[in-house]
Amino acid sequence: MKIALAAFRGELPIVDPRLLPEQNATSSRNLTLKHGTLKPQNALGTVAGLPLMVSPSSLFLYPEGNNGKGFWFAWGNNKIVHAVKSPLADDDWHRVYWTGDGPPKMGDLSMVTQGSGPYPSASLRLGVPSPNGGTFVSTPNDRVGSDQYPLTAVQAVYVTTLVSRFGEEGPPSDPSDPVLRWDMVSNAPAGGGVQVNLPNLPAGAHNITTKRLYRAEAGTYMLVAELPAAIGSYFDVVPSASLSVALESLEWDMPDDRMVGLTSLPGGFLAGHFENTLCFSESYRPHAWPVSYQLAFSDDIMGVVSTTAGLVVATRGRPHLVTGSSPAAMADMVLDVDQPCVSRRSLVDMGDFAIYASHSGLVAVGGREAEVITAQAMSREQWQALNPASIHAYRYDGRYIAFYLVGGIYGAFAFTPADGFEFYDLMASGGYYDLLNDRLCMISERVVKAWGAGLPMSMIWRSKTFEFPPGGSFTCAKVIARSYPVEFRLLAEGEVVAMMQIEDRQLFRLPAGYAHVREWAVEVRGTNEVFSVQVATSPSELM
Repeated sequence: MKIALAAFRGELPIVDPRLLPEQNATSSRNLTLKHGTLKPQNALGTVAGLPLMVSPSSLFLYPEGNNGKGFWFAWGNNKIVHAVKSPLADDDWHRVYWTGDGPPKMGDLSMVTQGSGPYPSASLRLGVPSPNGGTFVSTPNDRVGSDQYPLTAVQAVYVTTLVSRFGEEGPPSDPSDPVLRWDMVSNAPAGGGVQVNLPNLPAGAHNITTKRLYRAEAGTYMLVAELPAAIGSYFDVVPSASLSVALESLEWDMPDDRMVGLTSLPGGFLAGHFENTLCFSESYRPHAWPVSYQLAFSDDIMGVVSTTAGLVVATRGRPHLVTGSSPAAMADMVLDVDQPCVSRRSLVDMGDFAIYASHSGLVAVGGREAEVITAQAMSREQWQALNPASIHAYRYDGRYIAFYLVGGIYGAFAFTPADGFEFYDLMASGGYYDLLNDRLCMISERVVKAWGAGLPMSMIWRSKTFEFPPGGSFTCAKVIARSYPVEFRLLAEGEVVAMMQIEDRQLFRLPAGYAHVREWAVEVRGTNEVFSVQVATSPSELM
């Protein structure tokens, strides 16, 4: 009889140890199986420290400034913050937007990197508000009776908008009462001008620098004047023929104060959500969030993520797939799987599909289908023991990497359908994938650490249970590794009967006296990569 192990794989906890495929493990800790070998996983390696804060949980690398190194943004008090860079090409202000830290916020390079940290240092409320009050008009004193109005007089209505120092324009004020006006030309009576009283600026951090006055004479508001924000009135004598710029921002509302989950989509627009409502911004107008673009769902939204198939929306009920190339024409499709999302931070874009944690396991949503992809690897009861509501997860190196917390003890795992589960003795409270440097960065003990950048961890890999008829016994073994030493263990009926420190690839002898044993297993430990393990009843069976 012989045990020959290579092309190693991870755990399939749902399968009885006797029925596992030969390559799978009953225990796989602190190693990576991507190449089929038993290669110890490197620990997290320090990238940067973070300022003292309470329970840091969210991380973002702002890529601008600091001699090309960027700045690490972090948020504490267990806040779940989503940050995105500006969708505008060649943004002169290098703006960044985020949700989850109170109302939606934004800032530019000069604001968010002030001082020595923590960052972001300062922010503005995302969006531009409508003015505080309406626009009012008054008729000049020399306009006495209706018989003095010329035939060219037209009825005009005025509105005012506010503009930030970034050129972002907000929705208009309440319209003025209608007033008759006419162009002041040589053959028209005097008195055609209109005195307009402009509304005040609202309170709050909006950085408003400009007011724009618009006039509508035939249904469309046209720009009359652009004025400093402090100006309170304007006397309008602008001829109708001089008006050429139409009001664009009629529905450019500010995002709801409750909006979270900010996400970038192809086409230059952003998405977010609050309660059961999905929101979209105008294309290349990240400050503008028309209410008419909102979609309502039957269940509260837990998270959204953009994939190549569309926007996956995980809810407290069934998942949805929202598709479209324009924020004004997004189509919603509910998917036929009864698996609610139990952790908003478990939702991860995996490329062609997304994965999130449900009550029963990990759910993959791709195209028009969704399924529990861990159903063949872990039972519902085993999955619940990992406390899936605590999971925060990330995509890295083609794997779904998750961190969890059970009874005050942190743990982590990587999952792929092909290899199963790989578990790690690692802890992190948050993370961020740094695309520029291709590294997964984690918050661990108030320090930014990179996945796999530390020293090799001590691995453990235990095989399935092999059954052989009684009467024979293993006498020798061989471990082929990249370097040594490697700790080898042989188990009989679940008990360790041989524990040896292997120093080279030569054959080594095993203790005798176990001819009655039916069930055998092999375990390997250490910090050196192992290519294969062989156990046999005679030296001639070993390669």
